[in-house]
Parts: sequence; structure tokens; C-alpha cells
Amino acid sequence: MAQTSDKISFRVSPGLRIVLLALTFILGLVLAGFVVALLTGLSSGRAIAMLRIGAVLQDILMLVLPAIVTAIIVTSRPAALLAIDRAPRLIPSLFAVLAMILATPAMNVIIEWNASLHLPQSMASLEEALRTMEESAGAAVTMMLGAHTAGNLIVSVLIIGVLAGFSEELFFRGSLQRLLVSSHMSAAAAIWVTAVIFSAVHFQFFGFVPRLLLGAYFGYLLLWSRSVWLPMLAHIFNNTLYVVSTYVTGSGDPELGEWSMQWYAVAASVILTGAVLYYLRKNLVAKPEPYIKADC
Repeated sequence: MAQTSDKISFRVSPGLRIVLLALTFILGLVLAGFVVALLTGLSSGRAIAMLRIGAVLQDILMLVLPAIVTAIIVTSRPAALLAIDRAPRLIPSLFAVLAMILATPAMNVIIEWNASLHLPQSMASLEEALRTMEESAGAAVTMMLGAHTAGNLIVSVLIIGVLAGFSEELFFRGSLQRLLVSSHMSAAAAIWVTAVIFSAVHFQFFGFVPRLLLGAYFGYLLLWSRSVWLPMLAHIFNNTLYVVSTYVTGSGDPELGEWSMQWYAVAASVILTGAVLYYLRKNLVAKPEPYIKADC
């Protein structure tokens, strides 16, 4: 994939770009729901297969197609808008994955803190409903894994790890974040707004903060590298680790032992992760600004 200029011409105004992305997302949501409901009615007794088909349809109809259709409509350079026209370099890609590994002890602390939050007593019923939703989501993933066979693990990695990582990055970072920047929002603001939306649409309040930070990390990887393939790689690694951990231990959180929660492990995690992020920031691009130029 060749390096190209950041200047992109748009056919429609910034507001209409975001509206178009939102409308195609909603259309995909409705269409995916209709197709899944139809298939479920025709395939009773095949719950695992329906979960997998539903996940694939949602990723394609709600995320991949809206991102591609919107890009094709709003600009003559859809690949440049989606940042799929640049290949990330090998060494920074390895460091991007390394940062996620090193951050695990620190992230475990944040995950436990977020999971232990409680709403005010007056909102006890809402808290119960939110926790029930999260338990249902976890149960759905466990169910989708199926029996402990190599075939089921491979299928789950392809659906939850690869396809979900690819589709979510194409939509949230490649499309939404890039469109926000093209509307004259600062790159940092676009990254965090996208990360908030990314975390919110998962409807997991007691995992909101870790997913928010993860989304912001993916956003900065895109900003620094100018290639959506780098956050895709990191996202796919994260999801695959989750699938394998769930398959092996029954929990989506990697089993690192009690040592990972000790202050020295957390401190080392923060310091080493910070060092790798500094390396990425300095070595991915010489001048990360301007992120995207629009002549609309």
C-alpha cells in the first residue's frame, strides 16, 4: 500500500458526513436484527450457530458496510479517509502489541475498580439491570465458544478476535474518528469522543473505563501511524487474548496470579507501558499534525 497525501476532498459538509454514518449504522442495525430474527425462526435448536451468524451479520451490516458506504459517498478517496491505504511498519506494530501486554497489571486494577463500582441506593434496580446485562454478554461469549475443541476455538477467534477487531476499528477509528477530525475537531478530542462512543455502545457500564482507555489507545495508534491497520492489529490481539483466556479459564481476564495486583507490578506496568508509548509516539511519525486535511 503506497503512502499518500493526507489531503482529502469531500463532497458533503462535515455535519452531513456524521449524519450519513449514523443513518447507515442504524439501517444496518435494523437489517441485522431482521435477518437474525428470520434465521432464528427457521433454525430452532441451533443457538450457538445463530449466535455466531448474528455476530458476523452485526459486524458486517452495522460496522463494515456503513464505514465503506459512507466513505464512498462523502469522498473520491475512500481508502485514504478510512486510512486503509498505509501499511504499518513491523517493529512499531510489535511494540504496539507489547504495550498492551505490559499494561495488563495496571489495566487489571482499573478493571477491578470499575467492576466494583456501585450506584447510589436509589438506583439499585438500575445497577442490578446493568450487571445482569453484563453477565448475559459474558454468557453469550461463553456459549458462542461452544464445546472445548480446537475447531470451536478457531471459529471463535475468527469471529470475536479477527472480525470484531477489524470491523470495530474500521467503523470507530477509520470512519468515525477520521470524520470528526475532518470536521475541524482536534485530533485529541476526536480520539476521546470516539473512545467514549466506542465504550458506550458495548452497554457494559462496569467495564466502561477500561474499554474507554483501550479505545483511546487505538485512536492514538491511528493518529501516530496514519494507518488503521495498526489499531486493528492491536484490537485483534486484545480480542483474541480474551477469547483464549475465556476458553482456557472460563474468564475473559488473563490469569496472571496475585503478583500482578501488587503495587510493584502495577508500578512497573505503568512505567514500562509509558516508555513503550513514548517510543511509539516518537517513531511512528515525525510530525503527527495535521492529522487529516480537508478542502471542503
